[in-house]
Amino acid sequence: MSKLLDAASAGDHDYLSDTWLELLDGDPPFDEMGEVFAMLAASGGEELAAQLLELTIDEKELDGGAAFHSLLLRCAELFHECEPLRKALIELLRDEHLMFQPLEHFLKISGLRDTGADVSSCWKGFRSLMKYRDGGYLYHGTFGTGRILRVSRTHVTVDFPTAQNHDMKLDVALETTFPLDHSSLAVLSLEDRQKFLDLLSGQPGEFLRRLMEEPFVGGGGVAREDLNPLAAGFDGDGDELWKMLKRAASAAGGFADLGDRVVALDESVELIEQLRDIIGRRKTSVSDKVHQVQSLLKSCSGQVTGDLASLLPEVAGLKSPETGSLFELCWILTEGEGSEEPGSIPSKFIETNAARAERALSEIRSQSCRKAYVERFFSSRTDRDEKLSLLSSLRRSLWEHAVAFLEEHNPEFLSRSITGFLSRPSMTDLFLWSLAYLATRGDVLREASSEHETEEGPENGLELFLDNLIFASADTQKKVISLLMGPLREDLNEYLDSIDTRRLGRYLESFDTSATAHNEGLFLAVGREMSRRRSSGVRRTGGRHFWESDSIFSSRESIRRREQEVQKLKQVDIPAAAEAIGEAASHGDLSENAEYAAAMEKRDLLLDRLNRWTEELQAYRPYPSAEISAETVSPGIRVTLQDTGEAETVQVLDVVGPLDSDPDSGRINYMAPLGRVLLGMSQGDVVELPGGDEGEWRIVSLEVLPLVNE
Repeated sequence: MSKLLDAASAGDHDYLSDTWLELLDGDPPFDEMGEVFAMLAASGGEELAAQLLELTIDEKELDGGAAFHSLLLRCAELFHECEPLRKALIELLRDEHLMFQPLEHFLKISGLRDTGADVSSCWKGFRSLMKYRDGGYLYHGTFGTGRILRVSRTHVTVDFPTAQNHDMKLDVALETTFPLDHSSLAVLSLEDRQKFLDLLSGQPGEFLRRLMEEPFVGGGGVAREDLNPLAAGFDGDGDELWKMLKRAASAAGGFADLGDRVVALDESVELIEQLRDIIGRRKTSVSDKVHQVQSLLKSCSGQVTGDLASLLPEVAGLKSPETGSLFELCWILTEGEGSEEPGSIPSKFIETNAARAERALSEIRSQSCRKAYVERFFSSRTDRDEKLSLLSSLRRSLWEHAVAFLEEHNPEFLSRSITGFLSRPSMTDLFLWSLAYLATRGDVLREASSEHETEEGPENGLELFLDNLIFASADTQKKVISLLMGPLREDLNEYLDSIDTRRLGRYLESFDTSATAHNEGLFLAVGREMSRRRSSGVRRTGGRHFWESDSIFSSRESIRRREQEVQKLKQVDIPAAAEAIGEAASHGDLSENAEYAAAMEKRDLLLDRLNRWTEELQAYRPYPSAEISAETVSPGIRVTLQDTGEAETVQVLDVVGPLDSDPDSGRINYMAPLGRVLLGMSQGDVVELPGGDEGEWRIVSLEVLPLVNE
């Protein structure tokens, strides 16, 4: 180490001053002098540093050469109030940039020309202004990133992607733009898009490190609006780039996606303290805290150190109606990823009311956590009716998990629940899922039939399947049909062989409207049995009426509305669902992404509805007015019934097609059980209505509905 550096390091200022004066008489080591100035500035020796600098400028300003000029530029970053330095810098800049027209303007607005100015602060501003030079780059909020073509004393010409050779007043440009270094990612995005994308995808850590240093990024991390200078060439609002950046944060170590921004992790702060800071933020919702805690834990490379469960008391102290999010936050800290020892989740976060528990489940992001919540709920001392209510409302995957859990931990409650579901066919999905559950255990024909006794004996379990199948969701249909065509195939064939042709025909017409029944082979199985009977001469009894054809009858107006609904599905609903899938997929791991699963399920339901309605439209026909009369009950007839008992109650039913039906208003689908019972009857006939009270009803009058002729 040189004598100068030794003296500065030892704090021997007298020796330093004497040595400094000796060296000024010859060829001073300006590089070492710059290091000494830095040492003095860092150790509180500013006054001595200013004296030595003033001596140096007095002695070497005229003949110091390039090394002396380099010393002045270095000192410009270190010194605040130093008039000799300020004046020397101005002279140096005027000599070096003699032909640069805006120089004096930049010196003025930077403050360097002001006596007593803070040299370091003014120098920083001046260096930024000097980026407004030929060949430099700047960013404009409207035009984006552009390359500077020419700069004069009053104007600047910029080549923007959307505005070539755009001329601006220099003062306006300084107010409405900010300069960019040639190494800026915004410049890379403009000049070499492929290299920009390769860096983002191939080196996400390096990309994010450089991004954090950009002048358009705030100190709190990268927010969505910070990406505007990079977004040229991406989709209009920059969402595509934002999604790519969030994926990069997940892939790179040392960064975390906190939802509304991507941040660099502070390695100097313990993980536990960073988590404690997130949990304690007052203006952040609990659901956002969950996302931020998950992101922080995923971003930590290696094993997580510290006792995460020690943060539970702080979570327990939070006051929020978001009990589902609070439960998930505790779960992450105790039993979720990143935790070694399972802990105790406060019982107050487990709702005792089914409706509130369902809301809490909707707040939980992780499917694994939802399953844990369901287990806690059914293990608690919650009222049995509330447990049954929640079990009735769970979605398929959670329902199956709850059933598996109850099988092991509370089989008596599960048995009673299944029995209750089987007694309510109107809850079609649960009813069929319960049947399917029993079918997988070989109990469907015994237990299901015992719940549906008739005067002739127990109703066949397969009949329950087939009668209710068409009203279930596509997923439920698929599961039930896989049982019918698999383990129950022999029972199905025997049942189809045993029923009359009219019932078989109703099944055929009903399943013809279901895309799932077609795809899974059930429609084909029923069709084969019908073909066998026709080929062997087996016919329906009572002749063939128009409603027994392959057509489905409804009014012209309702058919037209269905056509409009199909068009809306194609042009609005399904495209919107596809867009929602893309949006949800950008949020991370698809296996734990509830939004993605929900979006996919909605899309599948819409596609199934589109397929089904499209196929139905091929079969729909307007009511054949020529074949409808007030002599026989058919689609398009109003039936007046009178109770044959003492009350002699009268009720009026309109027998209509499926598109016109509204049971609450007395419009009955002729393909439904009640409609099928009435078809073909005449005035004076007596009938027992299915699903109603015991007793018989007499048909007292028939009338053709106006919609038949519309």
